[in-house]
Amino acid sequence: MADSDNSMSAFFVTRRRVLAGTTAAAAAWPFHGKTRAAELTDGSSAADPALRLCGNWQKIHDKTLALCREQQRLETLLARTVGFPCAKVRLADGTDVTLHSIESLNDAYSPENEVEWGRALADFAAHQARWDAADAEIGYSRTDELIRQSETAESALLDDLPQTAATSIEGILAKLKVILRDGEHWEHPGDFPWPHIRSVLDDLAATTNIDPATIARSIGQPLVDSPS
Repeated sequence: MADSDNSMSAFFVTRRRVLAGTTAAAAAWPFHGKTRAAELTDGSSAADPALRLCGNWQKIHDKTLALCREQQRLETLLARTVGFPCAKVRLADGTDVTLHSIESLNDAYSPENEVEWGRALADFAAHQARWDAADAEIGYSRTDELIRQSETAESALLDDLPQTAATSIEGILAKLKVILRDGEHWEHPGDFPWPHIRSVLDDLAATTNIDPATIARSIGQPLVDSPS
C-alpha cells in the first residue's frame, strides 16, 4: 500500500502549540528575588489596571489550555473509535493510496479510474458521516468552537495591553510576562526576542526583590472588582 496523504494531519492536530508553550512559559520565569507579598497586602498594586488586565488574560488563557486538553482527549477518542475519515482508492497507474480529504480524492480522479473513484468517494462520505455523528455525541467540534471563542477573548485583551499603563513594577512585570507567554506559543522560545525578554524579567525581579509567585498571585485578580 502506498503512503497515505497527510493533508488531514494539520486539520486534526489540535492546538498543541498552546500546550507546548505552557511548559516553555513556565520555565521562562527563573527569578530569584525575595518576596514582596507583604507589600501587596496594602492594596496599592491591586489598583494597577495593567495588573488586573493581565489577571483577566491569565484566567482566559488557563481556560483555553483546559479546553485544548479536553479537545485532545476527544480527538484521541474519535481517532480510536471511528478513525480519521479516509478512503482507499486505486489510481490509474495501479497504485493504491489512502486519502484523507475530498480535495485529495478529487485530485486523484481520472476517467480511467472513474468507477473506483466513485466507490472511494462513497466510502469517504460514509466514514465522514460516522465521524460527524460521533463528534455530535461527544462534543469535539463544540469544544473547538469554545477554544476559538476563548482565543478571541485573549486576543482582545492583548490588543488592550499596549494602551493600558502600568502603575506599579508588578504591573510592568505582569505585562512582560503575558507578552512572553503568548509570544512563545507562536515562536520557538529560544529565538529572539524571547530570551531577551526573559532576561529583562529576571533583571527587574532581581533588582526590585520581587518573587515571581507574588506576580502570579497578583494577576489572578479579576478585571473588575468583586462586590464587597
